Amino acid sequence: MVHKTYKRGIGNFTFGENYMARRSQMEILIDILKAVANGKRKPTHIMYRANLSWTRLKKQLDFLEKQELLDNTVTDEGAIFKITPKGKEVLEYFKRIEGELYYKKRTLPTEVYIHYK
Repeated sequence: MVHKTYKRGIGNFTFGENYMARRSQMEILIDILKAVANGKRKPTHIMYRANLSWTRLKKQLDFLEKQELLDNTVTDEGAIFKITPKGKEVLEYFKRIEGELYYKKRTLPTEVYIHYK
């Protein structure tokens, strides 16, 4: 899960406090899918890994179940979530897009500066 922080400020003056940029709905859903894919199966574990409130998590889990991206199994210990093959496919697709958008910038020959003394 990647969080972006920005400094708030006016013009050239910057306040000392950082704040988190809000995640989009898609980023939240992807964070949930990543948490489940990485072995977090219980709702409270998913909630902490995805950094969501309980009410927000329940809404998102319901949505992901309706989209057939997650399976919910109720056991004696409570609800257990598993990622479906369709959910894995969506997660892999997102990772490919993310890789293309946020690839590591390669240094171009025009950007190399040599300092002589």
